[in-house]
Amino acid sequence: MKPTTAAFAAARRSIAKLLVASTAALGRLRHARVAALKADVKQALVSLNVNRQRTVLALVGLAVGVAAVTAMVSVGATARAEALKRFQDLGTETILIRKRPGDPAQRASAVIRAEDAATLPAQAATIAAAAPGLQVFGALAYAGRSLGTKGIVGAAEALADLNKLRPSAGRFLSDLDAQRQYCVVGHAIAQAMRGAGASQVVGESVTLAGRIYTVVGELAQTPRSSLRPFRADEAVFVPITTAQRVFRSEVQFVVARMRTGADHRHAAAEAQAHFQNRVRGLRVDVRTADDLIAALRKQMRLFTLLLAAVGGIALVVGGAGAMNVMLAAVAERRREIGVRRALGARRRDIRNQFLVEAIALSLAGGALGVVLGVVVPVAICAYAGWDFVASPTAMLAGFGVASGAGVFFGAYPARRAAGLDPIAALRAQ
Repeated sequence: MKPTTAAFAAARRSIAKLLVASTAALGRLRHARVAALKADVKQALVSLNVNRQRTVLALVGLAVGVAAVTAMVSVGATARAEALKRFQDLGTETILIRKRPGDPAQRASAVIRAEDAATLPAQAATIAAAAPGLQVFGALAYAGRSLGTKGIVGAAEALADLNKLRPSAGRFLSDLDAQRQYCVVGHAIAQAMRGAGASQVVGESVTLAGRIYTVVGELAQTPRSSLRPFRADEAVFVPITTAQRVFRSEVQFVVARMRTGADHRHAAAEAQAHFQNRVRGLRVDVRTADDLIAALRKQMRLFTLLLAAVGGIALVVGGAGAMNVMLAAVAERRREIGVRRALGARRRDIRNQFLVEAIALSLAGGALGVVLGVVVPVAICAYAGWDFVASPTAMLAGFGVASGAGVFFGAYPARRAAGLDPIAALRAQ
């Protein structure tokens, strides 16, 4: 064997032995660290159990903080989902067209015409249906009793389908009711009429702005929507031709529905061009569900962040309470710290013990807070009649923030404990 080959083999054996020894040393070190961590966790649980009252108070503070963050974010997510659901119930294909207010380029005499609304579906490829409408306000009375000032909506027959207005009794207005003194009342007005003595609403007569109308229908309860330019439950619907004649009002809005698959921007541009080309000097604004949903999401995101910030304040207060508990524990266990240092414990051993105790306290408070943060929104949703939307992000964030709070607020007491002089600690009473 050549000398160079022998030297190479010897070096390889030495490297192999070194690697084996290093691996064994790392294994022993890892085992020692795991054993030390287990000992610290066991000691932390014993210490927390000895001071139960103080531990419970710290747990409550942390749990309330985490629950506040989790619950408020979950409530914000649920409210956002509920608002979006209302848009979807009305239909995301709905658009609202109105005369643009305060535009200097617009002629004062330029108005939306009912006949232009009727021809919109035929002229715009993206529009499937459209219905004109107007709204004024007037005094409503039944059987000589005033029911207050209510919205009077001049409506075409198609307006009911476009706005998801469903009669619970009788019928909605028909195009055959033109110029007739017929009306349809919203849910809240029907309830007020029953409170005034009406055994049945349909067929009764009401006085609306000094004129007598016959009720031909009653609407079921209808949720509010930003794409519905009136409050259906508080409104009285009359034929649009009757409203124009009696109140001398022009068409104020047009509700339309896009065709399936149509782009909302293209539909808005077509509707705007249709009315502005029909009437010289007319300027209209078009609102689509997509535009409102985007704005709603932005607002609800800010609302959720605000709620999370408020909950974060509660979490900071709870974390400060946990830090005070740990500082009190350090002050009470000075002799214990001195004994451990005298028996050979290093500063980092003392620091790790108190840090593990703070983390254990924070994790327990975080887990309890997450549970409370789910129970509270569920109760709120049950009371409000909403569908609860779980927010895993809020739960993980709450638990993660609680863990971080344990490290942050436990670091100072742990460092203070590790910095105690052993002799001074042994002399402490």
